[in-house]
Amino acid sequence: MSVEIDTRGVGITVRMEGEREIVEIVLHGKLHHEDYEVLIPVIERAIEAAGEHKPDILVDMRQFKGWTFEAALDDLKFGLRIRHAFHRMAIVGEKKWEEISVELFRHFCSGEMQFFEDYDVAMAWLRS
Repeated sequence: MSVEIDTRGVGITVRMEGEREIVEIVLHGKLHHEDYEVLIPVIERAIEAAGEHKPDILVDMRQFKGWTFEAALDDLKFGLRIRHAFHRMAIVGEKKWEEISVELFRHFCSGEMQFFEDYDVAMAWLRS
């Protein structure tokens, strides 16, 4: 099964790889509250569908340009809500603040989180 959704600021792909569910989120440009109105329900359904097998999540931030204030609040609230709902989360980015954010947020999560500069290395880590 594979589901793909692309909005103005977010592309989401949910797919099964063997027994594992991978949720891939690609962020484009500046995110708005409306992007989270699409993003949040899709990720919630993927987490619910995974059941006791928590999904792996890849967030590709290489084209990300920031948030509106309301979208930043959406992101923070949702991140805190799902902090125990994933097995592994790989964040792919190019900016130091993204790497620091992962280092800070990982202490609040039960799943593993890791920052990567290379997409292929991140995906290999999720699959390992």
